Amino acid sequence: MRAIQGVLLCVFVTLLPVVIGAPIGDDLISYESVQTDNGYRFSYETKDGQAREEVGTIDPSTGVLTVTGWYSYRTPDGDTQRVDFVADENGYRIVDQPPNVVAQFIPMVVAGSPIDKTVLLSLVG
Repeated sequence: MRAIQGVLLCVFVTLLPVVIGAPIGDDLISYESVQTDNGYRFSYETKDGQAREEVGTIDPSTGVLTVTGWYSYRTPDGDTQRVDFVADENGYRIVDQPPNVVAQFIPMVVAGSPIDKTVLLSLVG
């Protein structure tokens, strides 16, 4: 039981900055946050060209949380910069080629109404 509590605490601590770090307000084009059987999926896109997708999975045999994903932004000259990353027991690393696991979990982005700050904060607790 203590191991499960530790894993849940780790996931909560990991997701807290994700939820708090998501843009809030009229600039949000899309937002998705889904809990999966062994982790989570998270993405957002803003009107000014910022976007982020990530997938967190917990290895049931080791309890290690691995996060793979990318973020992108539009530069002042109109170009889009994208950074792919992996974070796991070896730390946070920028990768040249995204791991295959990211492609398996890329969520469909659906435009919708902006999400109220209260709703986003309710996901935390």
